[in-house]
Amino acid sequence: MESLGLDAEEPPSPECPYCGAPLEPLAVELDGRAYWVSHRDCGCEGERAVRERREAEERRERRRELLGRLTRAGIGRRYLDAQVSVRSCADYLAGFADSRGGGLYIYGPVGSGKTHEASALAARFVEAGYTVVMTGTLRMLDSVYASYRSDSERAAGLSRYSTCDVLILDDLGKEGASGWAGTTLYQIVDARYNAMLPVIVTSQYPPQSIERRLARGGEAETAAAIASRLAEMCEPVPLTHRDRRRCG
Repeated sequence: MESLGLDAEEPPSPECPYCGAPLEPLAVELDGRAYWVSHRDCGCEGERAVRERREAEERRERRRELLGRLTRAGIGRRYLDAQVSVRSCADYLAGFADSRGGGLYIYGPVGSGKTHEASALAARFVEAGYTVVMTGTLRMLDSVYASYRSDSERAAGLSRYSTCDVLILDDLGKEGASGWAGTTLYQIVDARYNAMLPVIVTSQYPPQSIERRLARGGEAETAAAIASRLAEMCEPVPLTHRDRRRCG
């Protein structure tokens, strides 16, 4: 081994634990003196096999951690590996940093892939480090209602949906038609509208029909306010596929 031209202690002479070959010491310089801190990898088959097993375990651990984050965000098990397949959704992801609170309104018939596409979007946001809540509107309203045991819990229940980085509401229009449901939905949408936080919506009902659907319980003004905000916030994304569940 070449001299470093430094004052140095005699380096150790380690051997590869897998094949017994001598390993070249590695040093660092500090105040004109060489300190032997490690050695070069051997590169033998045994060492490579151990390294590959370690890297595989690290990949599995990262995968487990990611799946936990996706599940906590509300992505269903069926859709954990969903990939974005609609061009306008891919374009939305690419331009998200400049979207200024803009969202998407993904609509189409039953089985057209709305939840799949929304789940794929949710996963990409989770991977990028955003706080994401994906939920059906029925589940969201049930969750808020369950928090009504006290004013503080109610505020926390609303805050989860009002302040996350990205809210994804699946199956808008399937919720009950009560005045309470409409008012609660309005509170959440309005809070996000004012804070310029995006909402991604999926629905069987196209944008021009959602107001009538939300107003079926008689809350026409609340329905109009929700529909108006969504129309300004969300780019329409129509899906026209036939029912994938029936077609296989």
